[in-house]
Amino acid sequence: MENVLYEYSFNFENIYTSFIPLFIGVGFFIKSISLLRKKGGNKNFVDLFFKIIGFIVGPVCVGLALISVLGYTLVYNESKEILENDDCYVVEGYVENFYSMPYEGHDTEHFEINGVYFEYSDYIMTNGYNVTASHGGVVAHNGQYLKIKYIIDEYDEEDGNTILYIAEIEKE
Repeated sequence: MENVLYEYSFNFENIYTSFIPLFIGVGFFIKSISLLRKKGGNKNFVDLFFKIIGFIVGPVCVGLALISVLGYTLVYNESKEILENDDCYVVEGYVENFYSMPYEGHDTEHFEINGVYFEYSDYIMTNGYNVTASHGGVVAHNGQYLKIKYIIDEYDEEDGNTILYIAEIEKE
């Protein structure tokens, strides 16, 4: 019997970090517009500096935020389609060489199943599974019999196996 422990879904935590540059950019842009409307505002070097920086940094930050959100959404849609069409790799077996990340972080968690290596961390923004055992993750120890569907990250082929699905298989 297959008990689904994790299935890939849209992770809003990865999106809200993209709003930081958006807020910074909008803030700079609003400040520069308010300085433009200020009467006699060109005489002060600081005001002039904020006008120039605001009109450069503001749109750049907003653009970066939009590109980040769009990029994450495109990767999400592609990964979800791969999972739904079963165009991903599948490995099934016992968890081996499990190393749990400490609760405080500053490391990654990793394990192998039949020679396929997986590595992730709560503190690394990624598409796919990244919840460590110390923070309530479902992969918790050596000896678990799991079925994992994954894709290989084309930018990090050495340890870039992105987990899209985890199921625990009860052996009879």
